Amino acid sequence: MARATAVLTERGYKVREFFSQDAGIQSSIENRLSELRAAFSDPTISAIICTIGGPCFNELIPALAADTELHNTIRANPKIVVGYSDITGLHWFLHALTGLRTFYGPGAIPELGSPSSADDEDSPVAFCLRQLLRAIAQAEPLGDVARSLTYAPKLDPVFFDPASTAPPELAPTAGWRWLRPGRARGRLFGGCLTVVARLGGVRALAPDWRGRIVFLETAMSDAEVTGNPIPRVRAGIADLVAHGVFDEAAGLVVGRPFGYDSEEARDEYAGVITALLCEGPLAERNSFPILFNIDIGHTTPMVTLPIDALAELDSETDRFAILEPAVC
Repeated sequence: MARATAVLTERGYKVREFFSQDAGIQSSIENRLSELRAAFSDPTISAIICTIGGPCFNELIPALAADTELHNTIRANPKIVVGYSDITGLHWFLHALTGLRTFYGPGAIPELGSPSSADDEDSPVAFCLRQLLRAIAQAEPLGDVARSLTYAPKLDPVFFDPASTAPPELAPTAGWRWLRPGRARGRLFGGCLTVVARLGGVRALAPDWRGRIVFLETAMSDAEVTGNPIPRVRAGIADLVAHGVFDEAAGLVVGRPFGYDSEEARDEYAGVITALLCEGPLAERNSFPILFNIDIGHTTPMVTLPIDALAELDSETDRFAILEPAVC
């Protein structure tokens, strides 16, 4: 957290940290709810960057959905909100019940707090910070989505050794890959696959997928050293097919999957997508481009995607672009 704070303060931003010590599940729920209310209610705060993800944001949804006073506060005082993974639930809540545009991007601990140097333009933290500020601090169309030349196949050593200051080991990226050609425009919406599959059953939060460019990415396995197992990926996408997510969506963007680092592994992952979305009933879709291996979600480094912003996919020009400003 000290490194993440320094990365921002060195660039002129003021940082306030919210933290309450948990004493059990109900305590954790109340702490997170109170921290969210405090952050959104404070007029001196303009952006909220989530600390990290986790497995249990859904615990907060009933209370957040019922808090109409908070909804009104957020509408009257819109703030930038950044996070990924389980924070998908926060994004969906804010979109559905307040209309707030939020940002699928880095967390304080795993990305901005990385031991790699933000002053080294080629480091993962520099890429994350550059793309974050491009999205949240510039009131102009974002244009082409950036591509990193390298990535970290494994988590930072600090996650296994708290005393470590070693930067992550990097490898060349495999590049973008079009699993299905086509051209489409639509507003971005999505998140972490397993969370999206769960949230689809929460009627108060589920979006209208018609005309959307859907974006999805997957977390690591429970052991945090391998990727989300293929059966879990297959089940998650099948859930979305069953929910009708892709029936009238405009296109799909899929993040670089953590743990799928060989060509054979990536082929297996991509094969699940093509088997479910490019074969069978959905094969008849006239134009439904699918772009795979983008720098979003559980990968280092990552870009920041503005949720609900107008985007374009075009396989002929190998283009994924954000066509409007994300902030005003």
